[in-house]
Amino acid sequence: MTILWIILAAIVAALVALFQYGYIFSTKKNSKRKPWFALLRFLTVFAILILFLDLKFDKTTYQTIKPLLLVELDNSSSIAQLNASEELKADYNSLVNHPSIKKNFEVQSFGFSNIIQPLDSIKFTGAETNIFNAIQQPQKLFKDRNKAVIILTDGNQTSGNSYSYASIDAKSAIYPIIYGDTTNYPDLKITQLNVNRYSYLNNEFPVEVFTSYSGSDAIATQFKITSGNTTLHQEQIRFSKENSSKIINLNLTSKKVGTQSLRAFLTPLTAEKNTNNNYRNFAVEVIDQQTKILILSNVMHPDLAALKKAIASNQQRDVSIQNTGDNPDLNDYNMVIFYSPDNAFAKAYNQAKQLNKNTWTITGPSTDYDFLNGQMSAYSIEVDEEVDEVQPILNTSYTTFNLEGFSYEDYPPVQVPFGAVRMNTAPDVLLYKSIGDVETQQPLWFTYEESDTRHAVFLAEGFWRWRAQSYLDEKDFKNWDDLVGSQIQYLASNKRRNRLELDYKTFYYQNQKIIVNAQYLDKNYEFEDNGILNMTLVHTATNNRTVRPFILEGNSYTVDLSGLEAGDYRFTVKVENDQLSQSGSLSILEFDVEKQFISAQDQGMKQLIGVDDVYYQGQIEQVVSQLMQNPLLKPVERSSTSYASLVDWQYLLGLILLLLGLEWFLRKYSGLI
Repeated sequence: MTILWIILAAIVAALVALFQYGYIFSTKKNSKRKPWFALLRFLTVFAILILFLDLKFDKTTYQTIKPLLLVELDNSSSIAQLNASEELKADYNSLVNHPSIKKNFEVQSFGFSNIIQPLDSIKFTGAETNIFNAIQQPQKLFKDRNKAVIILTDGNQTSGNSYSYASIDAKSAIYPIIYGDTTNYPDLKITQLNVNRYSYLNNEFPVEVFTSYSGSDAIATQFKITSGNTTLHQEQIRFSKENSSKIINLNLTSKKVGTQSLRAFLTPLTAEKNTNNNYRNFAVEVIDQQTKILILSNVMHPDLAALKKAIASNQQRDVSIQNTGDNPDLNDYNMVIFYSPDNAFAKAYNQAKQLNKNTWTITGPSTDYDFLNGQMSAYSIEVDEEVDEVQPILNTSYTTFNLEGFSYEDYPPVQVPFGAVRMNTAPDVLLYKSIGDVETQQPLWFTYEESDTRHAVFLAEGFWRWRAQSYLDEKDFKNWDDLVGSQIQYLASNKRRNRLELDYKTFYYQNQKIIVNAQYLDKNYEFEDNGILNMTLVHTATNNRTVRPFILEGNSYTVDLSGLEAGDYRFTVKVENDQLSQSGSLSILEFDVEKQFISAQDQGMKQLIGVDDVYYQGQIEQVVSQLMQNPLLKPVERSSTSYASLVDWQYLLGLILLLLGLEWFLRKYSGLI
């Protein structure tokens, strides 16, 4: 069809040229007619008509795509621990600079420890090793490319899923190169230690220790638990090739308040090569007493179970549920929770005021709002028999306690009183109400302080669904339980609120990410986001000083103390642009999981890809030879077709202008103009 249009355009152009120069439909003879004038006009008109046809042309180009070679280098400290760092560096340089590799592959280099990232330096300082990620993530990232993945590692994994069960897709080939001595030496090891973080004074706390032995001879060794120079427990345990593991269960007694640092220890064998895995440091924070909490309610409701379980998830808390008819003595409790209060609660509210008890009021199915308004001076609730179905909106500017990590989006609705809440004091609102798609400024959950007491109000019935939703979202109840726990922690103490509050643990393990949070408030006790906070730490044994700055993250300041050496520290946090400071102490317990290995491991890789496909340090030429022979790793010729319209062809426009100009010049020269 296009050819017919082109022929038609040529005919029309010819007719126009012949007509305009008198070759047809003209009775006069014109001696000045020149055939080239007609030819130029024909070409001009034809070119213009061709533009109207909007002709398109395709162009096919061919490109040779090299197969992808991903070189992944284990940058964890276990490589240096096994004295294989120099061999690994040499093999890496030999591999990426190999002439055959440069010629036939597109090479990309990555380093990995607990995460995988483009390789910028080789330091062997990673605190953990996740080989599973090193195998899986490149396959997902380059899922459309044929590729080879060369993993230079000692085969020892300390975090993540077992890499021996990783999956390998059809477009990938894995080539592991193992570094370090794979010889098995006799070795004793504490593989795991379980202990509760908290204990109560003069109470027993359980300790569970998993020990193992690799060796062929039957041996006996001493197991000890010490605190400083004092031995708290000692026993002899025996191992053999057939009985290579033991679980030790024992109970220790908490004898003084504070952090109790302990060490579990296996006496080394004479031929043992690595003794770093013979001991495990741990600690227990001993507290004087439990926080006793009373939930007072005259109704049975699923909210009570959800509330009690959330509070009791922390072993430092003892929670009980009673009704007003039990006449509980509020002096026996640190704080009181009033659920669905009515006239029967009058005595309990009066006693709470007399004893200056902190309270948490939660409305429920039988709440008497007239009674509640008569008891409260800080707020009042408009009385209405109707209820609203609302969802929570988290106030990220809430300052009473840290909300980092909490998320309540798409939580199911709860029932709240229809009437508006009127505040007679300045509250700190934790959650606002969202009615349908309308976000309101009406408080759903708020706290306030009155004289020397603290109070919380939660205007909701049916929040048990939130705890269930937390489990559906995260497969645990932590999101909801932590929020309730933070509220309880705030209400269980009458400590005066400070403008600078720190959130930290008294001890950390060295292999953990150590984060300390700070809340900095202005003189109106509102969150201040322009503070300059620094933490100065002093190692009590060496007096070495370390200064770490805080970083603003959301509604709190955080400082990362990861990387500090093990030991006890005194610290001071100062606000540089304000006269505020807080001091404290913490301990970092020594534990380097990367030092737990005495040899390299190749069994996992053999299980993953086969015994004959695992290589060892120095075998770069063998690996390169296999790469060149693998049919998956051949160059691919890829074609690409591009389409261009004649309208976009600038040369054609130039040709039309040239023809018009040439015709004008010849006519001018011939005296026809």
